[in-house]
Amino acid sequence: MDTRVVQAKTTADWADVERLMRAYLAELPFEIDFQDVARELAELPTEYGLPSGAALLARDDDGGAVGVVGVRRFDGDDGELKRMYLDPSARGTGLGRALAEVAVIAARALGYRRLLLDTVAWMAPAIAVYEALGFVEIEPYRHNPLEGACYFALDLQPG
Repeated sequence: MDTRVVQAKTTADWADVERLMRAYLAELPFEIDFQDVARELAELPTEYGLPSGAALLARDDDGGAVGVVGVRRFDGDDGELKRMYLDPSARGTGLGRALAEVAVIAARALGYRRLLLDTVAWMAPAIAVYEALGFVEIEPYRHNPLEGACYFALDLQPG
């Protein structure tokens, strides 16, 4: 599968971001309403748009969106990686790592010093990608009541 990663800009791009993020939420075996997801989805361009964010779409060779990841401001100089999701047809292709790599590049370009994320322990393939990119486990930086919640950070400063 040939893919390219693009930043959401058009109305159609944002519709794809919403569709893929909703697919991600539908696959979770738990609710994450504690993260105010309804507001987040209603305000995607504000949450993940410039100047403080990036919504990145992986498009296949036919132009279809098969993956998404968001970067947004968490607070101060910290960005947050959120909602990384691949359509089942794109899993196991290396696309998850490619999306995460572009998200790191975007976070650096946005001027963040650290990129944070929270996940749950059973998402082992995603955690393996994060760790391969240099993310390290940290103490909780946000409220997450889910069993097995874990938190990671990547220092984006050179040296």
